[in-house]
Amino acid sequence: MRLLVDRFRDENTLVFYKDKADQPPPNSQLEQDCFVLCIQTRFQLNAFQRLGAGFIGIDATHNVTAYPGFLLFTIVARDKWGHGE
Repeated sequence: MRLLVDRFRDENTLVFYKDKADQPPPNSQLEQDCFVLCIQTRFQLNAFQRLGAGFIGIDATHNVTAYPGFLLFTIVARDKWGHGE
């Protein structure tokens, strides 16, 4: 996983990665043994800044994979035309 994260960073992709063995960031209220991976490409960042910086929606879905207890988060930015695409 760390090799993949390093590759993302080399490609100028924004990544937040916390392994289960890593200490959580101060004041994050994350559990010690949680795994977190957040990825945002430059294209996604630019699209959000140009089209949807006024609103962002977040949805969490539980047990959608073969791994019980995992959450899948979806983030949607609304565009200027109100379609959220």
